[in-house]
Amino acid sequence: MVEKLSFERTWRGLEKALGIAHRRHSLIAENIGHLDTPRYKPREVDFQEALNDAMAGGARVSMTRTDTKHLGPVPEGLAGAEVKEEEEEWNGFNWVNIDREMTKLVENDLIYRTASEILIRKIAFLKEIIREGGR
Repeated sequence: MVEKLSFERTWRGLEKALGIAHRRHSLIAENIGHLDTPRYKPREVDFQEALNDAMAGGARVSMTRTDTKHLGPVPEGLAGAEVKEEEEEWNGFNWVNIDREMTKLVENDLIYRTASEILIRKIAFLKEIIREGGR
């Protein structure tokens, strides 16, 4: 019974989904920001591929802190989010297609909002279980 109430896999998946969506949003914003940069090639994270790798426990680089004040390795949610240059059509100035970037931005926003809503509902469910268990 306890295994059925365990949300560890769900929490981990949501954490990774939110982290990858956050990273992807940053890259899309960067691509849009470089709209007027000559010869700029847009970069992208394949959300589904990155999430599959992260959930499968993708390859992790072992890092050691030499000082307690140093930051740790890549945040858990971003592990497996490999950044790649996109193969876009040359427009005579660079490879950025604003229509495609805006479409990806809306799609990514939907992914982020969905994962956030699922997380909010899971927390509400746990709060209800705790509230009912106290009666």
